[in-house]
Amino acid sequence: MQLYRRPGSPKWWATWYDRNGRRYRRSSGTKDRKLAEALVAKWAQEGILAEHFGKTPEVPFPEALLRYAKVQKRDHPRGFMRSTRYRLKHLQARFGKFNISEITLRVVQDYMDERLETVNLATAQKDVSILRAILNLAFREDHLARQPRFPRFKSVKGRERWLTRDEENRLLAAASRHLIPILRFAVDTGGRLSEILRLDWRQVDLKGGRVRFIETKNGENRTVRLCRRAVATLSGLGPQDSGPVFLFRGKPIKSVKTAFDKARLKAGLPDIRFHDLRHTFASRLVQGGVPLYDVMHLTGHKSLQMVQRYAHLAPDYQERAMQALDDIGHNLGTVEGHRAA
Repeated sequence: MQLYRRPGSPKWWATWYDRNGRRYRRSSGTKDRKLAEALVAKWAQEGILAEHFGKTPEVPFPEALLRYAKVQKRDHPRGFMRSTRYRLKHLQARFGKFNISEITLRVVQDYMDERLETVNLATAQKDVSILRAILNLAFREDHLARQPRFPRFKSVKGRERWLTRDEENRLLAAASRHLIPILRFAVDTGGRLSEILRLDWRQVDLKGGRVRFIETKNGENRTVRLCRRAVATLSGLGPQDSGPVFLFRGKPIKSVKTAFDKARLKAGLPDIRFHDLRHTFASRLVQGGVPLYDVMHLTGHKSLQMVQRYAHLAPDYQERAMQALDDIGHNLGTVEGHRAA
């Protein structure tokens, strides 16, 4: 066993080998050398138990959470900074004294019941999904003997709110000057707010009538064709070789919360959220007869399940389905004809 300090770190790190010659390196998390020595001895003993008796060493939940946080911050930095880190702080406060093996199905169910006393179902499910992800990562990295069981919860119905043409006009009329292009662009492209505010002129091709959203929520770039109004919106902003597209007083717009809240209240639309503009884009496509598969790709969803909520908006879809059956019936013969036969 060897203890050492890494450059710039006041905490002790340890390196040791098991009986098979496998090398381990790990931070003790402490500045106290004696405590670090005791921790390393404990880890080595747990390794022997795991090797000879199949016993998985106990891992404190904060340690597993930190490992998950590092992976998320590396692979999904924007999402981590926007929301994941806050959920992790909550889970750290709630399960900080647990070992991961102690987080059983019953513990999770109790936590879910407790959480629902203060937040809605969707928020509680998101918290539980991150807890599940932390434990699943620990299982994949051999820190849990078996994959944890989690309760099944009723699925949350997707929000189904979009703007009519009249509502859109009222919202635009109530919006401040710098917000209007953003609102129009959101309705015409289905872009998420984060995608729109990050849009750079280098991702805009006005001649070809396309924009490319990069670093989207699902981790993939997405190219969207522009309708005539979207082209006009961007052209009115003064195309540049590079730089943020949407500006306010010459500076990139970081948030529209205040301006959007003022506009929706002034327009008499208190229930509207900015994300509903994306729903408006998708619903209008379906109403125009665009197949759900194409809508899925235009909105950047990874599965049809996310766009199924718009299926009922397809024009005369039941009539077309019945016509198809009638056509087949004509080819096969009528009911009366079969009876006569």
